[in-house]
Amino acid sequence: MRTLIRAALLVSLTLALAGCGSLGGFGIADVVSGAASGDISSSSKLEGLQKTGEAIQSASQEITPEQEYYIGRAVAATVLTIYKPWDNAKANEYLNTLGEGLSRASILPETFTGYHFLIMDTDDINAFGAPSGFVLVSRGLLRCAATEDEVAAVLAHEIGHVSLKHGLKAISQGRWTEAALQLAKFAGSNSDSGVLRSLTDSFGGVIGDIVKTMVTSGYSRDLEKDADLEAIRILHDVGYDPQALVRVLKRMETRLKPDGKDFAKTHPDPEVRIAYLNDAIKKQTPVAPTAARQVKARQARYQSVMTGI
Repeated sequence: MRTLIRAALLVSLTLALAGCGSLGGFGIADVVSGAASGDISSSSKLEGLQKTGEAIQSASQEITPEQEYYIGRAVAATVLTIYKPWDNAKANEYLNTLGEGLSRASILPETFTGYHFLIMDTDDINAFGAPSGFVLVSRGLLRCAATEDEVAAVLAHEIGHVSLKHGLKAISQGRWTEAALQLAKFAGSNSDSGVLRSLTDSFGGVIGDIVKTMVTSGYSRDLEKDADLEAIRILHDVGYDPQALVRVLKRMETRLKPDGKDFAKTHPDPEVRIAYLNDAIKKQTPVAPTAARQVKARQARYQSVMTGI
């Protein structure tokens, strides 16, 4: 079992976390600290890695919330080797407070350790919602939001991806089958190094499928639409303006570069999204306008934290 844990460790965290230090509220550094020092016997730090191995072993079964957590955390760590975290505790705390409230209105209000939100220090206009609620949002995207409602819209879209399990859908069945096969071989190989390499490669593929979809190819138009529609439902139910998502998209449309590696590459044209969002918003049950005092309070919160983003 010790070598099995080492296999999961090699792929899911040690490799992914190269170059990553403190990840804010994600708590990943604590898990890998034992690996960095060679302390493979520390059950408290490696218990989670064992769960990752179990997720592969039960590939033909539904992934449990606990297993999804370790997969999602490895995905987030991998993304953070591409985009560094923004070291601004106040802004990240604001995002977590806002996102936590929004997640309560989603169809997946609870994950294994709750939702976690982190700002990426990049001008790229991008965001990622990894399995189990690890949400990463770039400074470039947050600059497209001019109010708290619009920041909420950005987060609600990523919460939609998480709650609808879009990340897990990016893992091919063939990848799961291969990972499970390699695990079975490893279990009977008496720690054969060649089988160990095959196992780590297979599990790396599981994580890689999700990261490639989020960062490179993007989700399908249908999945993006589902996340958009879930976002405006969340905004409506919580009391934020669903039109805030439309406003963010319009602002993004003027800033995206056609050949860029951000939203322009991985998301449908904002104009297309705006059209179906406006249709869906018209069908929502009308609600009373937000009180002026509440709007003022929201904007004060936004300005106190997001100025200089």
